[in-house]
Amino acid sequence: MTAPTRRALRSSAEDATRPAPAPAPSRRELRERERAAEAIALTAAEARAAARVTLVEGTAPLYTTRRAMREAATRAARELPVTMAAEEFTAPIITVDAPSLGTGGERPAGGRPAPRPLAPRVVQQPVSAASPKRRRSTARALARKVTAGGALLFIGSLVVVTSLPAQAVRAPDTLDPAIAQIDGDAEAQTLGVADGNETFFARDDVAVNDLVAAARMSPGELAAFQSVADAEPGGSSYGGDPAFPQAWGMLETSYVQTPFPELDQLRITSPFGYRPGGFHGGTDIAPGLGTEIRPIANGVVSAVWQGNNPGGGGYTVFIDHNIDGEFFQSWYAHMVPGSIRVEVGQVVDITTVIGLVGSSGRSTGPHLHFEIKNGDYVSFDPMLWLQTREQNLEFR
Repeated sequence: MTAPTRRALRSSAEDATRPAPAPAPSRRELRERERAAEAIALTAAEARAAARVTLVEGTAPLYTTRRAMREAATRAARELPVTMAAEEFTAPIITVDAPSLGTGGERPAGGRPAPRPLAPRVVQQPVSAASPKRRRSTARALARKVTAGGALLFIGSLVVVTSLPAQAVRAPDTLDPAIAQIDGDAEAQTLGVADGNETFFARDDVAVNDLVAAARMSPGELAAFQSVADAEPGGSSYGGDPAFPQAWGMLETSYVQTPFPELDQLRITSPFGYRPGGFHGGTDIAPGLGTEIRPIANGVVSAVWQGNNPGGGGYTVFIDHNIDGEFFQSWYAHMVPGSIRVEVGQVVDITTVIGLVGSSGRSTGPHLHFEIKNGDYVSFDPMLWLQTREQNLEFR
C-alpha cells in the first residue's frame, strides 16, 4: 500500500469519528444570552448586598432595585381599602345683576357710574268684560272731596299760625325791642320799601368770611408784595426752602384750588403712583389743548423752564406757596411753547394765568403734569391733598 493510500484511509477514519460542528448562534440568541447573564449577575449582586445588610425590626423596608420598590408599592396599593363616598348634590347659586332695580352694576374704570338702563316696561292687562261696578252719585262724591279739602286747609292754617314766631305777625313799620337790643353798641336801622309791605333789618357789625375773596389780591397788594420780592435775591428752587423767603413769608394763605378752578370735572389720564416705566410723582390732567392754567394758591414763581426742563417736563413753572405757614411747591409741566406768562420772582394769586395746557417735553398728548412737594421736598398725591383741603372734586 502506497503512502498516499494510507493517508487517505487515515483521514477518512478521523472524519468519521469527529462530530459535526454546531451552527453559529443568531443575533437574537446572543442578545438573550447577554440578558440572562446580566440578570444572573444582578441577582448575585442583590444577594451579596442583602447578605451585608442587617434589617432592624420596625424600620422601613430596604429595596435594592427600583423594580423591587415598584412591586412593593403596587402590592401596598392593592391592599389599601377603598371606600366610595356618597354622592352629594349642591344646589347652584344663581346671581342676577339687575341694574334697572337699583343695583347699578359694576362701576366703569373712569370712576363715574354707568347710566342706569330703563326700568322694565309695565304693560297693563286689558280689563275683563265683567259687569262694571255701580258708580256712586256724582254730587255725593263731590261734596265729600270739598269737605276733606276744607278740613285740610283749616288744619294747615292752625299749624302755620302756631309755629310762627311772634315777630312774624308784628306790624311791618315797627321793630321788635328784643331784636333792637341784640347789641346796644351796634348801629341798627330799619329799611322799608316804597309800598311799606316789607321790612329789612341791617347791622354794620356782621362780617362774611369769604376765603376766595380774601385770597384774591388787588393790583395795589400785588405791587406791594412784588416790590418785596424784587428787593431780595432769588435762591434755589430745589431743596424745600422758598427761593424768595421774605415775600413768601408775607403770602400766607389758607385757600387752595385746582389748576382749573372753572372746571367741576377733571379728566385724569395718569394718577399719582407707580405705573409701567417707573414711579409717577404727580397727576396728569387732560382738560384739553390750550386750557388756561392757574396756580393752586398765592405764591412766588421760583423757576421757569422754557422747554429745557431736565425731568422731561418741557415748558414748566415752579411756584412756592405759604399755606398755613408750611412750605409747598407746585409744578406745572408740558405747557404750550411760548405760552408761559410768568417769570421768576413774580408774585401770583389765584387769578393769575400761568400758561396753557400743551404737550411739550416727554409727553404723548396734551395734558398738565401737576405735582406738589412738601417741606421735605417729597412728592405726594396732589388730588388727594386737595380733597383734604375741602376741594370736592369729581374725576372722570
